[in-house]
Amino acid sequence: MQFSFILVESEVPENLGAAARALNTMGHTDLRLVRPRCDRTTEKAQVLAHGSQALLNAAPIYQHLSKALHDIDLACATTARHRYEKYRYISVRELPQHLQAKGESLQRVAFVFGGERSGLNRQDIDHCDLITTIPQRNPHPSLNLAQAVMVYSFMFSESQAVVQIKDQRLNRDPMPPLEYASLKHSSLRLMERIGLADRYQKYVTRSLALLGREDLYLLHNIRACIDRTLDRLEAKQDGSDHADS
Repeated sequence: MQFSFILVESEVPENLGAAARALNTMGHTDLRLVRPRCDRTTEKAQVLAHGSQALLNAAPIYQHLSKALHDIDLACATTARHRYEKYRYISVRELPQHLQAKGESLQRVAFVFGGERSGLNRQDIDHCDLITTIPQRNPHPSLNLAQAVMVYSFMFSESQAVVQIKDQRLNRDPMPPLEYASLKHSSLRLMERIGLADRYQKYVTRSLALLGREDLYLLHNIRACIDRTLDRLEAKQDGSDHADS
C-alpha cells in the first residue's frame, strides 16, 4: 500500500516546508498541493523543509482536488472538528487497521489536509471516502497543519522507519590513533592511581576503542579534571602531614 499526502489551500509557507520535512523523515515521497495560497519557493518554506526541499519543490499543483485524486483508490479527509453533516469519524489510531482490513483492494491511499484557517470545505470532503481525525484531550487549539501531517506520516510509516542506533554526530569520524593512545595511557595511569581493579581497567580501555572524536575530547577533559582534583587533594594532604610532623 502506498500513501499520498495532499494539502489543500495551504496559507503558511512554513507549514509547507515543515510538512515536506515530516514526510521525508518518515520515508514518504508523494506530496501534492491543491490551490496553494502561499509560495513554496519562499525562504521560510525552504528553510523549514531542511533537507527535504526536493520533495517540496517537486510536489505537483492542482486546481481541483478531484484531479489530485485521479489515481487514488481511497481518500481520507482529515479534520480537527465535527461537521454539521452526519459523518463517521475514524480515529488515526484505528485507521491503520481499518485500511489493512481491505487487503489488496487498496493500492494507493491519500490523506487530505485542509487549510490552516478552516480546514477542508464541504465540496472537498465530498470527494473523499471517509473522514479521519486525531483525538485530542483539549479540543482547542487544534494541531498545527504540519504537526497533523507528521502524525499521519508516522502512523503509516512504521514498516519504513528505523531506529537510529548509531550516533551520527559523535561517531561520524574515526578516532585518530595517536590521540587514542594518549587517552588510553593517561586513563590507565588514572585508574591505577585510584586503585581500580584490573578487570575494570580492561573494560574501560576496550570501550575507548569504540569512541569517536568528540567523545575522545570530552574524556580527555574529564580525565584531566580528575587528575587536577587528585593533585590538589594530595598536595593538601602532604601539607597537613608536614604540619603534624
